[in-house]
Amino acid sequence: MFSVGVALLCCLFRTGQAPKTPLKSPGKEEKLGMKKIGILMITLLSIFISASIWAAEDDYPNKPIQLICPYGAGGVTDVTARLIGDKMAEHLGRPILVVNKPGGGTALGTGFVAASKADGYTLLINMTGGFIVTPLITPNLPYKMSDLSPVGKVVTAGYLILVNKDLPVKTLNEFIAYVKKNPGTLSYGSPGVGTVDHLAMELLRMQTQLDLQHIPYASQLPVITALMGNHVQAAPGTSSISLSYIKSGQIRALAALSEQRDPLLPDVPTTGEQGFPGLTASVYNILYVPSKTPASIVKKLEGTLEKTLQDKGIREKFKDLNLKIDFLSSRETQAFLDDEVKKWSEVVKKANVAIK
Repeated sequence: MFSVGVALLCCLFRTGQAPKTPLKSPGKEEKLGMKKIGILMITLLSIFISASIWAAEDDYPNKPIQLICPYGAGGVTDVTARLIGDKMAEHLGRPILVVNKPGGGTALGTGFVAASKADGYTLLINMTGGFIVTPLITPNLPYKMSDLSPVGKVVTAGYLILVNKDLPVKTLNEFIAYVKKNPGTLSYGSPGVGTVDHLAMELLRMQTQLDLQHIPYASQLPVITALMGNHVQAAPGTSSISLSYIKSGQIRALAALSEQRDPLLPDVPTTGEQGFPGLTASVYNILYVPSKTPASIVKKLEGTLEKTLQDKGIREKFKDLNLKIDFLSSRETQAFLDDEVKKWSEVVKKANVAIK
């Protein structure tokens, strides 16, 4: 393709050369001819460049891909990245290297991908809080959410409202009544300011006017530990983290913050069943690329992700992690994200949540 383009251009340059005769001012017809040659040259050059781009897209991928995880090693997002990365690499025929870039509430890794070349060789996997909430509560980020486009949704984990096993409540309404009888004396834990855990409880507080103190921790496991030790009396948590503690009776689940009951805990009613249909929250992983990535590459990655998540071995591994495969196409994921931004931005504003 390159050699053909060069040959065409050389022919044009030879055609457009001035004759080896004494110079004279070009006539009207000569000017018109030169203008036509110039237009033809620009047209052919544009075709050549476009064809080269199309060829590069059609050849994708022809080198290793890096998948940026903006969290530390060993967490849910890191494990998810490695599971789908290995299988997608098999389908694409090129290695996918997972690179951990934690920091800044995922802003470090997310910003790195947002600023990367939009050629499909740098991908991002991120969770609810990191992608949706961080830009809402963090001033002066070097990127915008619009700098990234979704490839597809990967997995989801629903939230539960958890309480200390000795708290004398067994339903969400009993918990609300108990807190109102003891205002300012109870607290809830979360993995940090601006996490979905934090915002989910703020959403509950706004709907019920509860007087609960927020105690932030570094991650969800320390929250569960604090809950078992009665250092906090309540906390939101995913079944993927809290299931074993619930089943052993060390903590109690009052409600599933979802439209349907958690299949891992079918006896725990949803918030909607207990009179709070709008009180829902989930944590999910989504695959992203820089927003100007060619549509053909996004489509190829989307199809590869879907095929990966249909793999029996992958499905079994996610089941063992208590994570629900929840694939959505690129377009469907964008619509989902638009709804999430609207929902959580309202909570952030009303609860006055911000990184100081």
